[in-house]
Amino acid sequence: MAETKDYEGSIADRLERLPFSKFHRNFLLMLTSDEWAESLMLLGNGAILGLVATFYGLTGAYAAYALPAPFFIGEFVGSMFFGRLADKRGRKMVFFYNQLLFGAGMLIAGFMPYWQLIAVFVFIGGIGVGGEFPLVDSYGTEVFEGKQRGKRLAMIYTLAVTAAPIIVYITSLTSNVGPLTNNVGLYSFKIPLWIMGISGFVVWALRLRMKESPRWLEIQGRYKEADTLMTDIETSVMKDKNLKELPPVENKHSTIERKSEFKDIFAPDVRKTTIMMMIFMFFQSGIFYGFVTFAPGIISGQYKNLNDPLGYAAVIFSGFLIGSIVNIFIIDKIERRLGIIGFAILGGIFGTLFVIVNNIFEAVAFGFIATFALWNFSNFYHQYNAEIFPTRLRTTAAGFVYSISRISTAILVIIIAAFIKPIGNYAIFAFIWVLVVICAVVLLGLGPSKTTRVTLEEISN
Repeated sequence: MAETKDYEGSIADRLERLPFSKFHRNFLLMLTSDEWAESLMLLGNGAILGLVATFYGLTGAYAAYALPAPFFIGEFVGSMFFGRLADKRGRKMVFFYNQLLFGAGMLIAGFMPYWQLIAVFVFIGGIGVGGEFPLVDSYGTEVFEGKQRGKRLAMIYTLAVTAAPIIVYITSLTSNVGPLTNNVGLYSFKIPLWIMGISGFVVWALRLRMKESPRWLEIQGRYKEADTLMTDIETSVMKDKNLKELPPVENKHSTIERKSEFKDIFAPDVRKTTIMMMIFMFFQSGIFYGFVTFAPGIISGQYKNLNDPLGYAAVIFSGFLIGSIVNIFIIDKIERRLGIIGFAILGGIFGTLFVIVNNIFEAVAFGFIATFALWNFSNFYHQYNAEIFPTRLRTTAAGFVYSISRISTAILVIIIAAFIKPIGNYAIFAFIWVLVVICAVVLLGLGPSKTTRVTLEEISN
C-alpha cells in the first residue's frame, strides 16, 4: 500500500532552511574520508606507475597498462554499477560496501609478485571506488544548502587532495626499500598499495554510522522514513545551534514520487544534458590525467641530474591542495560552466609552459600553477555534474557519464603513452589543447547555463 505524505513542505524545503551545524560537519568529514582514500590511488598512480614500470622493466604502452589503465577500467565498471545501485537501493547501501572492495583489492595487490597480478587486483580496487566521485558529489549535493553546496563540496575535495603530496612523498621515501631491481626497491610500490588497502578498511568502519539521503527517500515515496530521518536531523541542528525552532518551511518545491529505470537517463527532460556530459566527460579526462600521469616522468626525463625527481613532483602536486583551498571561496561566486572552461584554459597554458622551460625551478612553478588550475577545473565540473541531473536519476546519470571518463582515461593515457609521447613532450600538450577546445565548445553549446546558488529542484525544472 502506497504511503501518504503527512508533513509540511518537501524534504528539499526542510533541508534548505537548515544552518550549517555539527550534523553537516560530521557528514562532510565522512564523505571526505571516502575521497581521501580514493585520491591516494587516483592522484598517486603516476608516481607508483614509475616505480612499477622501472622495477619490472616495462616501457611504452605496457607501462601505461601496469597500473593506471586497470584502475581506471575498474572505476568505469564500478561507476556504472554503483551509480545505478545507489538510485535503486539507496546511497547508504553503496557507501557501506564499496570501500571494502577497494581495501581488499589494493591490499592484496601489494602482495602480488608479478605486475600482471598487481594489475588484476588494482582493477578490483578500482571497481570498489568507481562510484565514489558520483556518489559523494550527488549525496553531498542533496544534503547541503543550495547557495553553499559548491563550497561544501570544495571543502571535501580540499581535504581529500592532501592525499596527493602525501602519496608522492611516500613513494619517494620507499623507492629504495627492499631488494633492488633496476635501482628500485621491491617494497617501493608495495608499501603505498598496502597503505591504500588499510585506508579502505578504515573508511568502511567510519561509514557504519552513515544515514540514508532523505531527498532520495522522499522521491522513492518512502515518506515515513524520510520524515523520521529529517526530524532527527532537524532536532540535531536545533540542539547544536541552541535554537528553540527553525525558520518556517517556505514550501517552494513540490515533491513528485518518481522512481526511475536506467533508460530514463535518455528521457526527454534529461537527454540533452546526458549527451552533453557524455561528450565532456570523455575528453576532460585527458586534460586532467594527461598532466597528472605524465608530469613525474617529464620531470625525471627532462632533468636527469636530479637526486629526487619525485620530491619535485610532490611540490608540483601540492598545487592541487592550494587550488582547492582557493576554490572554496570562489566556486559559489562563479557560474559553474564558466569556471570549468576558464580553469581548463589556464591549466593548458601553464601546462604548456611547464614543458617549454629548461629550468627546473621554473618548471616546478609552472607545474604548480597548472595543478592549481586543474583542481579548480575538477571541483567545478564535479559539482556541475551532480546538480544538473534530477534526484530520481542523479547517481545513475552522474555515475554513467563519470564512467565514460574512467574508460576514456584508460584509452587516452594509453594513446598518449604509445603514440604521442614518443613524438615528444610538446606533442602531449598539443593533444591536451585539442581536448580543452572540444570541452569548451560542448559546454557552451549544450550545457545548462545557470546552476550556481540555485536549488536542485529549480535546476531540474
